[in-house]
Parts: sequence; C-alpha cells; structure tokens
Amino acid sequence: MSDGRVTRVRSVARRPLPPHPKLTHTEADIRDPVVRRALGGCDVLVHLGFQLWRSPDAEGANVGGTANVVAAGPSRIVLASSAAVYGAWPDNPVPVDEGWVPRPNRECAYASHKLDAERRCADAAPTAALRICSVLGPHADPLVRRATAGLRRVIPAARGRRQAVQFLHEDDAAAAVLAALDGSVEGVYNVAPDDWLDEHAVATITGGRVVRLPLSLLVRGSNLAARLGLLGFGADRAIFLNGPLALDPGRARAAFGWKAARGSAQVLHEFLAIG
Repeated sequence: MSDGRVTRVRSVARRPLPPHPKLTHTEADIRDPVVRRALGGCDVLVHLGFQLWRSPDAEGANVGGTANVVAAGPSRIVLASSAAVYGAWPDNPVPVDEGWVPRPNRECAYASHKLDAERRCADAAPTAALRICSVLGPHADPLVRRATAGLRRVIPAARGRRQAVQFLHEDDAAAAVLAALDGSVEGVYNVAPDDWLDEHAVATITGGRVVRLPLSLLVRGSNLAARLGLLGFGADRAIFLNGPLALDPGRARAAFGWKAARGSAQVLHEFLAIG
C-alpha cells in the first residue's frame, strides 16, 4: 500500500479488511458474479483465493472461483500456485526446477486445482504463476499449526522413499508476490528457500521420532484419522510422503531478484517456538 506506484487497490474476500485510503474492499465469495464487477479492468490481478486440501466444495471454489476472477479481464495476473503441482514421486530430482513436468498426485485434488488455475490464468492474460512450497508463520491456518506441532512427537516417513521438504516464512512468500508484480515477469517460478530437510533433519529440529511405515498404511491410516476427526487432512497430505519435493528457486532470483531471507530449518524452528 505504501508503494507510490500503486494508486488503488481493489480486494475481494469473504471477511472484512481494515480500512485504508487506497483500498476498496468487496465482501463476497470468489464465485459470486459481483467479483467480476469489483475487479473489472484491473492492471494486475493477484489471485490468492483457494480452499485448502479437504475443504468442502474445494473444486467449486478453486476451479469455479478462478474462472470467475479471470473473467474480470485483468491486464496481468500473479497467481499463488503451489509446489504440489509437481507431485511427490520417488523419481523426482532434488531439487525440482520449472522444466520438470507437473504430475499432481491423484490423491491431492488441491494440486490438480492449482495446475488448472495456472492454465486458466495463462489463457486469460500474461501470468506469473508462483509455485510456492509449504508456508509457515504467525498467520498459518490452524490445521497447519496442529499438524506441524505433531512433529514434536512423530515424523512419519514412508519405507523405501526419500524425503525432502521445504518451509517458507509467510513474509518471504508475500515478498515474492510483490516482486512478481513487475510487468516483465511471466511464466512459472518456484518460490522456496535454497535449502531443504530430510526426515532426520526435521527430527533434529522438532525432537520427534522418525517412524517408518509402508506408504499404503500411512495413506489409509490418515484417511481413517480424518474421518474420525483426529486429523484435518487425509491421503491428500499423506501422499506427499511418496517421494521428495524440494524446489530450485534460482529462476525467481534471476527473473525478479527474489530470495528467501530464512531457510527451511530456521522457519520450522521459529514456527514451533511460537506454537
């Protein structure tokens, strides 16, 4: 808001936002027709609106909502996409760069929704799609906070699978979005720290114990726990134990000068400290 180049900001969300002289806010669901009028003709659309993981009617909100906002006719789009579009697979390189073909795991509908959003946005206007790794910080979703706290006890790992995970601080994620507003930025960009952690590194930080089980048991068990209300996620998250998923952020650094200020280990340590 303090950037002098920004004269007006129009936003849409289901919740109210604090007032600001530059801000015109519309309280609405992302699928509501009023959204197209509220955002019509904007210079840059920053698309952040997505339902996470097992949320009710996630496909309607994610796919239908994306179709609705791009129908507003923006000149450019910056999309908060996800590392999940690559999928977690045993043969993933470590790290993955943007040339690697996206292969969303079928158990994770959210990943397929994100990849669909990338295509819809790119078809509608020049788009910078930011494939962002797991984000942690003071404003993390309660389900994310609960799942991460569980790592103090147990770090699940699939037998016969390598693990490589990354954690990005929410401030670094926001900085990447702002940097991508530059009109010359177009295409897909990985947004992640330079480092990544395997299960042993996670255990060193959290104090938890690595427990190895067959992948099929982890997936089925997580689904059962979700149905019983013990977990806020099921196979849609457990499937990411299927293989390493660490991103190479070099293209973002070269294209628009973004680099994470904190590494994965620091982000996880700080997040557990505030939990």
